[in-house]
Amino acid sequence: MRSDIEGRRRLHSLDALGEAVGAMKSLSAHHLRAARMSVEAARTYRSGVERMLQWSGAVFARGVEGAGLLVIGAELGFCGSYNSQVVSEGAARRALLGGGPTLCVGHRAAALLRRRGVAVLRDYGMPTSVAGIPGLLLQLAEEILGSYAENRLLSFDVVSSRFAGVGSVSPESVRLLPLEVARADAWPGTRYVQSGVFSFAAIREFLYIALYDVLLDAIASEHGARLIATQSAEKWLEERTCRLRRQLAAARREASTQEVLEVAVGVRARHEAMAHEQRWASPRFGL
Repeated sequence: MRSDIEGRRRLHSLDALGEAVGAMKSLSAHHLRAARMSVEAARTYRSGVERMLQWSGAVFARGVEGAGLLVIGAELGFCGSYNSQVVSEGAARRALLGGGPTLCVGHRAAALLRRRGVAVLRDYGMPTSVAGIPGLLLQLAEEILGSYAENRLLSFDVVSSRFAGVGSVSPESVRLLPLEVARADAWPGTRYVQSGVFSFAAIREFLYIALYDVLLDAIASEHGARLIATQSAEKWLEERTCRLRRQLAAARREASTQEVLEVAVGVRARHEAMAHEQRWASPRFGL
């Protein structure tokens, strides 16, 4: 009886956990689709900004020493080895670049970087959806531009996972700065602002859209990894639930059989007792 009650409690817990995993899987699939749907528009806008850069002939030259690094990891868990792979690439890139400020998006990734001995200057929360990117983008771009200019850095790289399919984690390094673009032969020029102001605006806008593109891929990769993890967890939970249901059904059958046997034994004992009483009550025994 006690084992049956304990089994039903475990079954209830597995069912509740299965519902939570199913909801997480649905959310991951939704955010993955949203991120991939936004890619085409972002790439189109980026090509337009690149034309602006060519028209302006903008140059954001390199400094004298040090290299900045931005590592984009995951904010939430349950995504397999996603964070560890990104952090491993980020730590290797930091060692290769030498000294310089390190920024990190994703508090979990920042904690892993610090465990590897990488000094993280500042860490930010990683958006869990496309809608959360603009809130991070402004402060991130300003931090990168300000750090690059103030510290006169040689370069500024970003390490993140590029989306290469659901469940595929492909961390790679991309150089954001310095930015040197060959000026286009024919361009419309600027009529209402100075060319220097236009050039800086073009550089800033290019950095925004480049970071937006990187964050889109990172969100898609993270949710793709989480989708695979939730599918595996869902399969495991289904197997455990089916096994537990079979065990409970077998236990109930065994208990029912035991009850039937006990009833049969009781009935037989009663019949034997009645027969014994009848024999002793017969005239043969003088009763």
